[in-house]
Amino acid sequence: MGRNWDWSFAKGKERRLQAEQACHTSGQPVPPPPLHSHDGTMQSMFENGWHSVTPVEIQRAISPPPRIGEALRNNQRLRDLLRIAP
Repeated sequence: MGRNWDWSFAKGKERRLQAEQACHTSGQPVPPPPLHSHDGTMQSMFENGWHSVTPVEIQRAISPPPRIGEALRNNQRLRDLLRIAP
């Protein structure tokens, strides 16, 4: 693939994640892929990128993972609970 095709594919993924975030906050359904280019190949690569987003990527975009400090504190609480349990 050419660099422009790769760019269109990456833009498709990026725009899909942005759309998922916006729709999550507004409660609206995700729209179909927008027009990215009048060139058929570029539009196709954009749409391939749009449809290649996985549910895991969407979940990470909607609710990012906790910061490392918070995760470590929660882990410490879990370790304390396990020590208390018989």
